[in-house]
This record gives sequence, C-alpha cells and structure tokens, in this order.
Amino acid sequence: MILVAFGTRPEIIKLFPVINQLTVKNLPFKTLFSGQQLDLYEDVRELIPTPDFSFADMFAGNAKHNSLGESFIKISKASERFFSEDHFDLVIVQGDTTTAWALAQMAFYNGIKVAHIEAGLRTFDLENPYPEELNRTLITQVAYINLAPTKQACDNLLKCGAKNIHLVGNTIVDAVNYFRDRLHLISGNSNKVLVTLHRRENLVIMDHLFDELQAVAIRNPQLQFIFPIHPNPNVIKHKARISCENIQIIPPMGYPELLKLMSQVAFIISDSGGIQEEATCFNKKVIVAREKTERPEVIECGLGVLAGRNIGGFIEWARMSPPLLEKSPFGDGDAAVKIVQILAESIKQ
Repeated sequence: MILVAFGTRPEIIKLFPVINQLTVKNLPFKTLFSGQQLDLYEDVRELIPTPDFSFADMFAGNAKHNSLGESFIKISKASERFFSEDHFDLVIVQGDTTTAWALAQMAFYNGIKVAHIEAGLRTFDLENPYPEELNRTLITQVAYINLAPTKQACDNLLKCGAKNIHLVGNTIVDAVNYFRDRLHLISGNSNKVLVTLHRRENLVIMDHLFDELQAVAIRNPQLQFIFPIHPNPNVIKHKARISCENIQIIPPMGYPELLKLMSQVAFIISDSGGIQEEATCFNKKVIVAREKTERPEVIECGLGVLAGRNIGGFIEWARMSPPLLEKSPFGDGDAAVKIVQILAESIKQ
C-alpha cells in the first residue's frame, strides 16, 4: 500500500496529477493531509479526493500561529502514532515542506520506504530559501527513491551521494497542462502584472518590497499590478504601504483562476518557487524577488532574473519580448506517468 502525504497548497497542486495516475493504474494507495496549511487547503481541496487520513484537528483554530518547530513536532508526533497503527510499503512526499520532512523522517524511523518527488533542488545555502533548503537536504538522506525534475537536480543528488535517482520532470507541468486543456488557456499579453510576495526569508524586508512595488507602480502607470496577497499576518500587515491606484491587492486566488491570470499577464514579479516553474509553461518572464533560486533553469532559459530587493531595476528587462521556448525546461507534462511507473516497479520488488 502506498501513502501519499501532503499538507500545503503547493504539495496538493503538484501531487494531484500523481494521485490521478495512481487511480488510472489501479495501484492501491491512501492519502494523508497533515493540516499544515488549513486556510490555503480550501483553495485546492477539489483537486483531490477527500483525504483518507488527516491530522488537521491539531491545527484547527491556530494554524497561522504555529512556529516551524511547533508544526514539525505536531506532525512528527501524529505521524509516529499513525505509522505504529497503519502499515504502508511506501510513503510519497513532495518538495521541501515541514510536512514532507516530518513524514519522511517518521516513515524512515518506522522502516517504511520514502519516495521523494521533486528531489534534488538546491541553492546550497541553508538561509535561502529558509527552511526549505534544510528540509529537502534532509529528505535526500532518507529517501529510497529520488524523483528529480531536471538534469541539474539529478546532478545535485549525485553530488550528495543519493541513490535510486530518476529523471522524471516536474509534475507542475502536468498540472498546468491539465488546466490548460480544460480552461482552453492560451498565452496572451496585456498590461497586467502578477505579483506574489510571501517568502519567509523575505519577511524581514517585506516593508521594503512593498515600498519598491509602490514606486514601480508610480513610475509605470500604464501597467496594472494584480497582487493576490498571502494570508500570513506578517505579509498582510504591510498592505497600508500600498496606495497606488494601479496596484490591486486581492485575496488569494483559486489555482485555475491564478493560471488564467498568469496566461494573460505581461510579466510576473514573485518570490515563489512554483510560480517560477509555471511561468515557463506560459513563456512569461519573472522578476524573482530573491537572492538565490533552486530553479536555475528559469534563469538559464532567459525567462527569469534574480532581482533580490531591486525589483524596479528589472522592469524594462521584463517588458522586453521573452525568448520563445519550445517547451518548459521542467518537462513535457508526463512526469506523473513516469513516477507511477517507477513506483509500480518498486512495489513489485
């Protein structure tokens, strides 16, 4: 029996193609929701079946106020009890969240094999991104199967001494294609700019980033900035710094709506990892409001630039026509098929 574990919106977005493919191939599996992001879970819950197991009760009422340590301890304790009562042959974790690391560690302690989807991303800087760089590095140490999205990720895993490495692509391309087909999304252009800012390591300069966005909007009145704001109180508290009429701050968007907007914008300003990947599917440029990225493919293909806190310095670059890519550097959209085939063969062994 396979267990698919997730706890955040990005994990669900990247795992629903795998869950769909497991269903198609009739492989026995169960799903577990850790409850790590109860608020954002509501935005994507329709992408997956109702979870078979949930730790959400631990986070009800105070999910936004848990520290990293508190979240890790809660998920670890619940996982330890859970694995002592239910047996699984394999646990699938995705990415680099607290949920992924806690479940991977507890599975390892209980003698259960771990399959890591999106393995091998690295900046080799534990502060950027924080704490994700540590989480994914630790997961590599216990993973039985490493499912890497790109050749660079495979190379990183080899340098770390990882075994059982498979190049499969990134399931984000599967997810985008799923909605592209159903919503008939066609990449176009407009005067709109998508903005997302939420990274934990950016919270200490979030006031500056908001001020920078305000200044950019004043200098570029012909652009309309759409800013779905993250529910983190440490982001929301800076809303008052924005007064420019061509910045529209809105609540978090549902995933299909976000992709539709992304397909239409002129370019994107973001510190999100997932949006860097999704942008390549729509051939959109991204001003990455970070010092480092674990997705160098975005920079190398000409669609991304690392801006740090200097967003305004790259607006002219972003407004220039992007290079036309034949496909995303993150794969062809068949990652879930490849992953499930590898999992099926592993279970047989």
